[in-house]
Amino acid sequence: MSAQWRDALDRWLAAGLLDEAAAARIRAWEAGHATHARRGRLSAIIFGLGGLLLAAGVLLFVAAHWDDISPGSRYALVMAMVAVLHLGGAFTGRSSPVLSTTLHAVGTAAFGAGIFLTGQIFNLAEHWPGGLLLWALGATAGLYLLRDWPHVLWVAVLAPAWLCGEWIVANEGPRFSLEFTVMASGMTLLAVAYLAAAGNGRTAVWRKVLTRLGAVALIPAAILLGAADERGFWRELQQGTAALATGWLVAAWIVAIALPSILIFLLRGRQAVWFAAAIAWVLIVGQFDWSSDGGALAFYALCALGAAGVVYWGLQDQQRLHVNIGILGFALAIAAFYFSSLFDKLGRSLGLIGMGVLFIGGGWLLERTRRTLVERIDGGNP
Repeated sequence: MSAQWRDALDRWLAAGLLDEAAAARIRAWEAGHATHARRGRLSAIIFGLGGLLLAAGVLLFVAAHWDDISPGSRYALVMAMVAVLHLGGAFTGRSSPVLSTTLHAVGTAAFGAGIFLTGQIFNLAEHWPGGLLLWALGATAGLYLLRDWPHVLWVAVLAPAWLCGEWIVANEGPRFSLEFTVMASGMTLLAVAYLAAAGNGRTAVWRKVLTRLGAVALIPAAILLGAADERGFWRELQQGTAALATGWLVAAWIVAIALPSILIFLLRGRQAVWFAAAIAWVLIVGQFDWSSDGGALAFYALCALGAAGVVYWGLQDQQRLHVNIGILGFALAIAAFYFSSLFDKLGRSLGLIGMGVLFIGGGWLLERTRRTLVERIDGGNP
């Protein structure tokens, strides 16, 4: 039994909500099932690692012998690889559900590789986002049939990747000013929507997976959003040199805002109303001019405010992960402001001294604040 549950039992005993006999039965049950839970986690880790090694080995084998295989044999090998993995997952479904889930997940990975390899084998017309669309559709079919968390993760990654790919192709190549503000805005909002999946006691595994995906993606997406320069695109529009029409830009903004909004409404219902604050924050950050010193200060203050909002959100939803991500984002905002606006002005020696003070003092203060907030969540305080 974890320390959190032991402390909870002690509080319930002290409050008279449980008697000693009931508490003893709870402890005995947890002790009897702890080994099973650990074995289940160990099996998941082993099968997950084995699945990654299997996928890597298959791809390396195919790559090593690719030039020696005829086009027909290449296609047959690709199809056989997908079929064997999914059939293996079907046959092991009853005897070992964890192994079955692993094989199906690797099979969907092989399906994506097969799509692009098939295009290469038969020299099909190049439109690489179309391959991502087919891969996402296959993952969606797998999710419908299997209802497992790896396919939730596949769909959550592949569907946005397809939309981003179409946007890049529509912009006729990597042009930072045209692409990344809309893309980063959509990715940031989508990461916030994913992060909201497991809030307020929702403990389904697929919700936890989405939440962790959102936690991983939120800060990188926000960094891309802050680094994007949409002002260059508006200049191109005014000069008539932009490659993309205004109508397409409006449509892209609608997709970037509407899809995460619909998703978070499906995940949280009426609680999705507060998502309007995230939309406002993203729109302000995406249009912000931080070229001057005053603009940089306001920009980083806005970033710190967003991080504080994530911390507050974590306290409301009783989610430690949200608090940790918010504290990390706040620390990155302070550090980025120091390096971009203060370090060069202080000189090398004073800059290094200030950096040491910032890391030691600020790190200690933030860690103390984080521990206090996490203890509030673990203790069940509002």
